[in-house]
Amino acid sequence: MPRLVNQQLFDTLLRERSTLLMSLAKKLVHEGVENMQLSRPCLGIIQAESTQLEELLDAYGARNNLQWYSFRMQIAILKNFSTAGYEMLHLLHTSRKYSLDSLQDEFPQHTADAMNYVKAFIFCALRRLLQEGKNFSWPPPEDNLGFDFSEDLPIGHLPRDRKGVSGAAANKLIIKLATGFLNITEDASFLQTAAKSKAPKWPELDFNRIGEVSLRALEGKIHNLQSTYDTYISDSDTETDDDNVPKLREYISTVLHLLRVATIFAHFYERHFKINASAMFCNPNCVLASDWFMELFVHYLCHYTYKFMDNARSLCQNILKKYAVISTVSLPVPPFFGFHVRPSVLVSSIVMHYGSKVTMICDQTEYDAKNSMDLWRSNEWINQKKRHYIAETLSNMDLSAVTSKISSQAISTEDGVLEVIRMLAGLGAVRLLRYPLPVAPLLTKEGHSGKSLFALTQDVICALHTHRYLSILLEVKAKFRGDIRVLRDLGILAEHSYGENEFGTNIPLPPELNYLNNYRQQ
Repeated sequence: MPRLVNQQLFDTLLRERSTLLMSLAKKLVHEGVENMQLSRPCLGIIQAESTQLEELLDAYGARNNLQWYSFRMQIAILKNFSTAGYEMLHLLHTSRKYSLDSLQDEFPQHTADAMNYVKAFIFCALRRLLQEGKNFSWPPPEDNLGFDFSEDLPIGHLPRDRKGVSGAAANKLIIKLATGFLNITEDASFLQTAAKSKAPKWPELDFNRIGEVSLRALEGKIHNLQSTYDTYISDSDTETDDDNVPKLREYISTVLHLLRVATIFAHFYERHFKINASAMFCNPNCVLASDWFMELFVHYLCHYTYKFMDNARSLCQNILKKYAVISTVSLPVPPFFGFHVRPSVLVSSIVMHYGSKVTMICDQTEYDAKNSMDLWRSNEWINQKKRHYIAETLSNMDLSAVTSKISSQAISTEDGVLEVIRMLAGLGAVRLLRYPLPVAPLLTKEGHSGKSLFALTQDVICALHTHRYLSILLEVKAKFRGDIRVLRDLGILAEHSYGENEFGTNIPLPPELNYLNNYRQQ
């Protein structure tokens, strides 16, 4: 059993370490919430002091101690929501100079409204912190520590007079960033779903999908993009020569700061609001515990995070078009049943995801790979290749023995056709998918009377292929012309049978194509 700390010594330690924060709390609470202005100097002190106090409290196990639990809760509120406030202040300041479409209208005002909630939460925690000090019989906090939280900022910015570096390597990274941002946007579709929810259906939100874990993972991906930009692109000629490049950085930064705040909100909702809200608020009917919190979480944080990501799609696609490297590759078409709905949609989804033009070329005919219906039109060309393959394979087979059996009535025509189909399967020319094969009804169709075994078998196989009783195993290739990044993903899709097996059932896609999962679910 761990050794217990001397209560008096611990009390003295916490009182001394809390001196600055308690004095700040006294000043702000005395001035009133209506006069409280959240500035970076103010939030910086709250954040620093609460962080060191939380670490100290946790080191001694305050989370599991009745006497110190409430005090520790207020410290956690101050640490997390001072961080949230700092992030929101950044958004307010940068929104004045960023040129993002969504920032021109209601976003700054909605950010200011969210700041009001954060301010009220911090004020409430400071007031309760003072009450905790009284409960511990601590002396009143000191006055006149010289706090000055004013933040009068001059207009303008410093000149950009450092010499940039060559943009050759930066160009490749810009493409990587734009591609990465597009892919992450597909991963973030759950934010759009959450943003549509309304009271009183907050409890129905799936926090397994919209919770702290998902948001923190998304935040990490965006943070990696920003780190890559700041390390390798921010000093390059590419940044100054292409207006779209710094604009992409603005989108990445805005989304990152929103996600940081959203993660804090999700953390508090999951860990405290749902489990032990009574320790957070002064009374059960506190306005801070009302729908105000969830309104901000879904209609401000989730809504704007996804809105900025979605708005950046066209920017990323324009960047990819500008830096596109056009090439042509030969890829196998969907191996089992050609470009029916599933493979056509996946191909067009890849092309639309990147936003650049891709053409599929079948002999001399061109098809728009972004248009699933246009891809579907290529099936006649594919089926013609397969019909010709079956005819050629049959012509190289010796069918005389089977024909003799039919002529001598040793077997029926139906059995003869089935025997030839089994021979083709043994040669690997066809694969049987369902059994028994409905050969008899096909032979009774008009126009089959008097035909040779060769012709009957060819007709039956083509009909069975159309109705998915079997597949004709011929690798038919088409050419795709477009940006190499799109062609790379199309190649990966082709390597994985266009996302389906021989029965036309979905199969898992590789991680490189995770962004297609959203299209599959639509």
